[in-house]
Amino acid sequence: MKIKQSESPCFLLDADHQLDAYSIFKLNIYLNALNNEEKPYLINYNTLLMSYHLWQGKNLDDFCEKQTISYFLLNPSQDSAEAREAMYLEIREFLGGN
Repeated sequence: MKIKQSESPCFLLDADHQLDAYSIFKLNIYLNALNNEEKPYLINYNTLLMSYHLWQGKNLDDFCEKQTISYFLLNPSQDSAEAREAMYLEIREFLGGN
């Protein structure tokens, strides 16, 4: 599946901007997990809001990307492209109010 380049980063795309079905399947599982214990990441929403406030509302996509990468740099055993994408999307949805 060929994807057009967008402004928002996508951790799932390979060098040819391709997605594979298994990655989409895993992303869907992470995003629709029934509880937070099933996810390979943990979002502290209080800390997230404080960090975003200190960021002073600059580029939301940039903030979400930096938060996601920082989390997985500190937790490399839980890192995967699917987990990064799911965390990025959850942060963006929460802060964007969507």
